[in-house]
Amino acid sequence: MVFKYGSGNPAVGLPTSSGAKSIADKFGVTGVPDVNSDETKVKKSGTYTRTYDSSTIPDDTALVDKINKIFKQYYGRDANQSELAIWLPQLKNQYKAPSGKSKTTIKETYKNGQLVDTQYLTADNADPAVWLDTNIKGQLVSGKQAIGKGNVPEGPSGKFFTEFKNFAAKNGIMLSDSAATDYANKAVAGVVDADTVYSTLRESAASAFPQLADKIKSGIDLKTLADPYIQSMSNLLEIPYTAIDLFDPKIRSALSFTQADGKVGTKSIYDFEKELRQDVRWQYTNNAKKEVADTTLRVLQDFGFQG
Repeated sequence: MVFKYGSGNPAVGLPTSSGAKSIADKFGVTGVPDVNSDETKVKKSGTYTRTYDSSTIPDDTALVDKINKIFKQYYGRDANQSELAIWLPQLKNQYKAPSGKSKTTIKETYKNGQLVDTQYLTADNADPAVWLDTNIKGQLVSGKQAIGKGNVPEGPSGKFFTEFKNFAAKNGIMLSDSAATDYANKAVAGVVDADTVYSTLRESAASAFPQLADKIKSGIDLKTLADPYIQSMSNLLEIPYTAIDLFDPKIRSALSFTQADGKVGTKSIYDFEKELRQDVRWQYTNNAKKEVADTTLRVLQDFGFQG
């Protein structure tokens, strides 16, 4: 606990050395310098910082608040009771000196003779928020978190998980839930930049479809390049456009077609539609029935049976 300054030396608003000592004795503060000495006297101008120790550590409420702040950053929620049972004792242990005694390092900053900031650091003079951030972030990166509906991880990772899965699907890449979660956790933790993940997935798509590699690497999604084939398949086989994806065998075959010269390329729309008309599903469509009707009418007309 840090004492408040008020009465004392009217020039700087600090307590006298005897006043400081009495407060120090009361709150268990050790090593308090004489604020009126030449070495520690706070000046009226400029910035001054002093550090001293206290045997009083922050209470549980304050420590829980620090834990929850980091949990919200990485998990989007407060720590639950089971997690607090793990992290609170660990954090409190940071306020233990090598001797085993409680110790808080207090750092005060003054500007122009006024106290402007007080930090309650650990026994090792470290920021407890930094310690928590490092360790809780490490837990996230290791994959320790709750998984919700649809195998989507909780908190901010869930957003990246969904975005990475959708991006992979738009580029014909099967990204497992495990890989998407790992990418998402690392993105939230700042270990990997999200753009790096997108670039990695785009590289995988370019490798899977080398004939379209230049376009994919330039930023065009495979779904966009495949759109003419998807539209044709939807129209001819009367399948909803949204029901056709890049993992349909016919679409993948059209995008990676071995040509007569042995080179891999894309199938022409004409050949693709010709192939679709040989699909067993074609005969049950209204398109097929109309085509048969039209063909029959032409035959009848050719033989003079229709006007």
